[in-house]
Amino acid sequence: MKYKGNYILALTMALFVAGCSSESKPTVASSSSDKPVQSVKTSSVKKALPVGEIISSKPNDPNIAYKMANKRVKVYRSLREFGTKGGVYADYFSVEGGTLGVDRVVTTTKGVYYHVVQYTVSEAHGFEGKKKPDSLGYVGGQALRPFKTIKSEWTYAHKQPYYVADPNSHRIWNRPAYTEAYTYITHVFDRLTTQQLYATKELITHKNLHYVYLETAKGRKLGWVYKARHTLIAGKYRDPGKQLLKLRKHEHLVTKVQSKKSTKNRVGVNDSLSLQQRAYLVKNRKNQIVRVLIISMDNRPTKIYFRNRRSVKVKTYKYRRTPWKSTTNKKKLRTKYLVQHEYDYASVDGTQNRFYSIKNKRLVRLETLGFDGGGYVDVYRNGHVKFFTDVDEESITYSINDYK
Repeated sequence: MKYKGNYILALTMALFVAGCSSESKPTVASSSSDKPVQSVKTSSVKKALPVGEIISSKPNDPNIAYKMANKRVKVYRSLREFGTKGGVYADYFSVEGGTLGVDRVVTTTKGVYYHVVQYTVSEAHGFEGKKKPDSLGYVGGQALRPFKTIKSEWTYAHKQPYYVADPNSHRIWNRPAYTEAYTYITHVFDRLTTQQLYATKELITHKNLHYVYLETAKGRKLGWVYKARHTLIAGKYRDPGKQLLKLRKHEHLVTKVQSKKSTKNRVGVNDSLSLQQRAYLVKNRKNQIVRVLIISMDNRPTKIYFRNRRSVKVKTYKYRRTPWKSTTNKKKLRTKYLVQHEYDYASVDGTQNRFYSIKNKRLVRLETLGFDGGGYVDVYRNGHVKFFTDVDEESITYSINDYK
């Protein structure tokens, strides 16, 4: 009985210890996986560039010209898209083999890459002023070859005299168009048609075009202009009234010039709207007008002859002041006489002469038919002259103050 009592006591003590041990452990909620939950750290990992790691990125002079090395060259819009089919922004054919400049050089662990721009003239034919060239994208370092836009350039030992023939066809540039990354107009000829100009330098472009650098007689620097016979006349300036009107005995000359205010002081893309028109009136001893020479808005002379207060002949000159067309047709000289280039009427101004009855106070009107506007000169029988310039409100024009 003694051993049984001891056994019962030991069993009771064992159950008590086991109970205390189980109550001392915290209750753990079970999971479906029965695995401990681990916290995952999220981080944005940058995708490596296909051109490798960038070592340096430096600006470069875009006025150093290049051409694509071959017709297989492709330009990619970014380094991240380099070499991908969807990243192609331009190729040899889309830029038509145009002249390129490099404005940034990027060196990576895989090589050298260029950010290229295309040599540009503003959409408004160069009137927009100094801006940046058109950006294209990136090419590999072997995709370009150096290219010279100027074959040769030299300074004259003695400056050469010129004056303006056609003020519409060409303007004065900071550099010849497309020979630098961005070329633009610095001056126009509207207010230079009666001035003596001088060329001090000349160059030849890669297209074999000749340009001369102009300045005024007082030494004011102007810029580069295409050397063309219809734009500039070589030699000392000659007043058209003295050149084209030979006064006879008992005749005298009266000169009228359009005021700057009357020209509206605008510059047109196609026309010389700020050119001051002129009229030269030749009068006889009776103070009657016998001849009129009118310099129209595009700087072309027209000479009209009168007899007994009626027009008897019209002679129209070219821009170089050489005879172009003339008429003595009585029907035309009683109504109107239109002169224009048959095939170039869309790019060259036309002129129209209107004639009036001897009972009318007006003697003749000469109209310039332009594209950004037009102008006319009214000559009255008493010698009064009226000038007018009309600017088309829908045309793009600029202030003459920016291009004097």
